[in-house]
Amino acid sequence: MAFELVPVQQEISISGFHSIYYFEFDKHFYHPPEKHDFWELVYVDYGSINAVVDGVGCSLKKGQVIFHEPMEAHCHVSDQQNASNVVVIAFACDSPLMSFFNKKIFSLEKASRKTLSLFLQEATNALGHLCGDYENKSPLDFSRAKPGAVQLMQCYLVEFLFSLIRGDETTVEALRQTPASRQMAENSLADSIIQYIQSSSYQMPSLTVLCREFSISRTYLCRIFKEATGTSPVDYWITQKIKEAKKLLRENNHNITQISMLLGYSSIHHFTRIFKRFTGMSPTDYKNSVNE
Repeated sequence: MAFELVPVQQEISISGFHSIYYFEFDKHFYHPPEKHDFWELVYVDYGSINAVVDGVGCSLKKGQVIFHEPMEAHCHVSDQQNASNVVVIAFACDSPLMSFFNKKIFSLEKASRKTLSLFLQEATNALGHLCGDYENKSPLDFSRAKPGAVQLMQCYLVEFLFSLIRGDETTVEALRQTPASRQMAENSLADSIIQYIQSSSYQMPSLTVLCREFSISRTYLCRIFKEATGTSPVDYWITQKIKEAKKLLRENNHNITQISMLLGYSSIHHFTRIFKRFTGMSPTDYKNSVNE
């Protein structure tokens, strides 16, 4: 009599990977809210960050991990105090058991940290190195992977997920909307918008651009920004452009017409009018004053 085959039930089945990063962020990093149709694991290997999940803010410390389910709005922002090293793994999985990870923070125990470390070792074997460039969205290239590396990545990630499911309940914290978590979310979002504006001095101010970039309404944008800065997003943006204009005028490498064009103004007259409204003097007067 032959032994009967008993199939293995795949309670968690990972069908592929979208991205694997090991970021070394400074204390001013941010990324705007995003959504995607796959799971994302975010682990803080060093330092601390703030995560915003569907309008709920939370702090992630060293040794903690959070999962973002498909199509969940989320962003990550520095706490403005610490540099941080962050692991991000994006993967495809439609197993119902994954609902266990929704809106929870896990503090990793020793065994779970070891399994995650083994995953990263095999990811390095598969890719050659772990990408640390946030702007690099290139597809993963497993063409030179060592034998078994990609499959071992799959195995170790599944083991990691089960270690959390079967882990100590005291190491799990559920995300909850509270006045404090809402305020953290709004502060983190405002910080992200401020940093976006500060890096966009050569663009023209636009509430439409900000609303699209951060997936929020105009009313909500203006409220949280005013509460955080005491001014409107447009006026703050113009102030940053004026600071950049002053720097360019002091450097004396461009004439005023060229500076107005560099900063995106449609005409020197428009630039002059805005500059005078915010500084009390014309660009020419400012240029002459710093050259005296």
